Amino acid sequence: MGYALVLVSAFLFAAGGNVVKALFKLGYSPLVLAQLRIWSAFVGLFLALVVIRPRLLRVGARELPALAIFGGVGLAGVQLSYYLTIARINIAVALLVQYLGLVAVTVFERYHRRHPVGAQVWAALAMVLIGAFFAVGAYRPALFRVNLPGVMLGLVSAGFFAFYILRASTLARRLDTWTVLLYGFGAGSVLWAIFDAVSGTALPADLRIWAVMALLGLVGTLLAHGLFVMALRTIRPSVAGIIATAEPIFAGLIAYLVLGDRLQPLQILGAAVIIAGIIAVQAGNRLSDITASAIE
Repeated sequence: MGYALVLVSAFLFAAGGNVVKALFKLGYSPLVLAQLRIWSAFVGLFLALVVIRPRLLRVGARELPALAIFGGVGLAGVQLSYYLTIARINIAVALLVQYLGLVAVTVFERYHRRHPVGAQVWAALAMVLIGAFFAVGAYRPALFRVNLPGVMLGLVSAGFFAFYILRASTLARRLDTWTVLLYGFGAGSVLWAIFDAVSGTALPADLRIWAVMALLGLVGTLLAHGLFVMALRTIRPSVAGIIATAEPIFAGLIAYLVLGDRLQPLQILGAAVIIAGIIAVQAGNRLSDITASAIE
């Protein structure tokens, strides 16, 4: 079940990414779009819980610092650093650099949490990273004419991405998924508001973009994150991260079917390698049953 949840989550992230990419081309700021997604996710989830499951609004005071850090670093931090990165380097390269965070997740799981990580997981990790290199089109020489600040920001984003997966895996085992995300998105929304105040970022006046981002925030952000965090209750963070690399495959298919983008042979090859890596890690971990340790 956990594997299926991650795959559906990856599809939703990919669909949302295509919408955001289209909005980029219309001239909307990546930073503005990122915060609208988090705000929409927070407001939508808060209203839903008030009506449907108000008990999930309550959380012990001892959990608040961990939830605030998760929201500020693991949610807002990932999005802010990623969108600052793609403002400087190509999206394909930025996504590939962010996926390097999966190496940190696997190393942390093996040497800090001391969970056994088999050769099959390491092999699958190598496969999906190589596959992602080709699937996102990062093999094109022109894409590597990047500036150092952009690459450094990409590495920061990779670190935040790793933190998000590891911290979510810890919180998801002692709190309800929607409680984790409510407080996480809430903390992230506060940080974005502070960022706006400091940077002077102007929000769009067009109500249509607010409507689009509200829908994207609910489906491509809230539901996508919710399914991923749910999956972390049953499968290892390293395995979940590897399966999540299906996102560029879904993104390419959506772009091909809906937007008419063409897929190059090497991109198709990369997608096949990612699929092989996902199959390999699933085959080697179907019987795994773990209890995540807290990040210290």
